[in-house]
Amino acid sequence: MLLYTNIDLLDQIFSTFVRTDILKLRKPHMTIKTRNNIILLGLTLIVILFAAFLISVFLIFQRVSIFSTSVLQDIDLTAVLISLLSELLFCLASVIIFYFSFRKTTSPEIFFFIIFLIAMAFDALKSSQALFTILNLSPYYGVLLTRTIYFGRFAGTLSILASGIFLHGAEYQRMEIYLGIVLLLSFALSAAIPIDITAVDNNLLFTVGNSRELGIISVLFLTFGVLNHVLYGIQNSNKDYGLMALGLTLVVIGREILFFKSGSIALITAFLLLIGGATLYGERTHEVRLW
Repeated sequence: MLLYTNIDLLDQIFSTFVRTDILKLRKPHMTIKTRNNIILLGLTLIVILFAAFLISVFLIFQRVSIFSTSVLQDIDLTAVLISLLSELLFCLASVIIFYFSFRKTTSPEIFFFIIFLIAMAFDALKSSQALFTILNLSPYYGVLLTRTIYFGRFAGTLSILASGIFLHGAEYQRMEIYLGIVLLLSFALSAAIPIDITAVDNNLLFTVGNSRELGIISVLFLTFGVLNHVLYGIQNSNKDYGLMALGLTLVVIGREILFFKSGSIALITAFLLLIGGATLYGERTHEVRLW
């Protein structure tokens, strides 16, 4: 009972934003065409981030001698860059596959899952962070990149939460409003986090303050997003939603490993989870929505 109350509370938080003056326009209308255009815009963003990643890598390896004396010398930069390249390829391929598989369906869960995948691609900016550190540029640029990458992380977390909320009665036509809320809250959170410019973590980002509290909040939001799928499946006696929740869990764990860890074991584990989870989530959603 408490769990249902908490989930209703989260829905009310989103609804509070939705009922602001923005909605004086009345009945925002998210059509399939609009949704697909948003996804294509996100796909374009992934391509741009991919290009920025390749340029950064090229410039980094032109300055290998500088790297050996930089503050990053204790980090296995090659392993991190391979991890980022693999993550970008996964995001690009997954968004394309999901876009063409569900371009004619109104599934809000898939839309926000795709937003989650697009948000993952912001990790590519870690390569630019490494380049700026190697070149000893002003910490201002590193702070800006760290906030941008955490913006993507928060956007992904809130997208998982939003995907679950739509299973419990949120209106499809409000989807673009919920997306706006996700982006607005992500911007606010990323702008508010304290950053220590004197320390660089193994994930190539400046160390952020209150990391424990941020981690707890992220886990709670992700858990509620997954549990919404489970509860909806129980309410409707549909085991497919339980499998969707499992797939979502695997993807989230894989994403967390990629964000904080590097190395061959972490990379292989993360991608087994990501590919397996995304496949399971996509297949079960296809079963529910298109059959």
